[in-house]
Amino acid sequence: MEKILIVDDDEGLVHFLKRFFARQEYEVMSRGSGRDAIDLVSREPFDLILMDYKMPGMNGLDTLSEIRRLQVKTPIIVMTAYGTMDTAIEAMKLGAYDYILKPFDGSELQRVARDALEVNRLMKEVVSFPAPFSRPSQAPGGEVTIIGSHRRMQEVFKTIGQIAPKDVTVLITGESGTGKELVARAIYHHSARKDRPFVALNCAAIAESLFESELFGHERGAFTGADRLHIGKFERCHGGTIFFDEIAEMPLSTQAKILRMLQYGELERLGGSQTLRADVRMIAATNKNLEAAVDQGKFREDLYWRLKIISIHLPPLRERMSDIPALVEYFVHRFGREYQMAIRYIEEAAVERLKSYDWPGNVRELENCLRRAVLFSSGDVILDEHLKFDSAQGDPLAPAAREELSERIERRLEELIPDLLRLTETRVRESVIDVVEKTLISKVLKQCGNNQVKAARVLGISRNTLRHRMKKFDFVPPSE
Repeated sequence: MEKILIVDDDEGLVHFLKRFFARQEYEVMSRGSGRDAIDLVSREPFDLILMDYKMPGMNGLDTLSEIRRLQVKTPIIVMTAYGTMDTAIEAMKLGAYDYILKPFDGSELQRVARDALEVNRLMKEVVSFPAPFSRPSQAPGGEVTIIGSHRRMQEVFKTIGQIAPKDVTVLITGESGTGKELVARAIYHHSARKDRPFVALNCAAIAESLFESELFGHERGAFTGADRLHIGKFERCHGGTIFFDEIAEMPLSTQAKILRMLQYGELERLGGSQTLRADVRMIAATNKNLEAAVDQGKFREDLYWRLKIISIHLPPLRERMSDIPALVEYFVHRFGREYQMAIRYIEEAAVERLKSYDWPGNVRELENCLRRAVLFSSGDVILDEHLKFDSAQGDPLAPAAREELSERIERRLEELIPDLLRLTETRVRESVIDVVEKTLISKVLKQCGNNQVKAARVLGISRNTLRHRMKKFDFVPPSE
């Protein structure tokens, strides 16, 4: 359960906030002065701190400065009834995540708190990766490990280790579900900025009309509804790292301003005339072909090349199937611990089935599949029957896939009949058997990802018989 600390000498407000957050199932504590809050924070960790600006003794800004001096990374939201520009700017300069005006709007308070808690999670849940060419190990609680002993993943780890400490822009590419955000967070956690904010934005989830305000902020009166100064993500992330996921969805009008930010570290709030500076490292990710987007006029070429100083490409799971057993072990252990279920192992037939699937959703789909399997298992073993795929596509043991395979084989045999009829009666008998066997074995091996154990099971023969037939028809074994 996430813990929230409220620092305010107004007992009525503290009571309201405690009830407000308790209804959302947060653990809430409170202190009535800055000095008491500092003493508590030095002894106990919190996920979010809401602090009044005006308090007797140490005011909110002095308390904020002292907490930051203790190198506590917890996001702090300053609460104030004095919504001046100077108050907001000073709070942000001292390291506040945001500020919010009294009296509160419930939906605004909930939104700001939710965003701050997400930033806290991303900053404190460390993402690690094994050293190149080493065996990955289980991560301790509160840490996530990127799994991969395949050569291409080892190259990814090597690149992360080389560029994480260096203050350069990074572009991460790969299909959906390959782990692009995990790589971005690994770069952050192993960088010199690891004690500063990490902010992640999904460009596809932000309305185009709100994009620039979210990033650069706005002055009061900049547009209808702008009733107070709003500090944007770049100012809020000063000294830290900002991650743009699905950057191909960013509006062209915003891309020009992003380019200026990258080149000069300068920005202007909407409705403002003052040039501000923000020191932010930028990491971007996309599952689309940005070069094609540039050719189509949907993405700025100058921004593309500015982002691609360092590029990391994550391979799809189907191209690193040798990592399946390690990923299975990692997720089963993690979910067993999360749901307090003593899963000891997963049966070999289930692992083989996982290795024969194409995984169009990549690691994310595998993660979902194994989460369900852990929840469905009634004992300490995950069985083949516990596996529920998001799609039967690519699963040679799924009924729909078997039916499709049979239909394709029948169509192929129908195509071969005219040629077979031209042979002599003796040759026909021998050739039909050979052609049927060779076609069937070829199709099943392909559907099973060249896994001979799985193919033999689908064909209903022993593995030795399958090897004999493969030798007879001169099948070339696939390269490892």
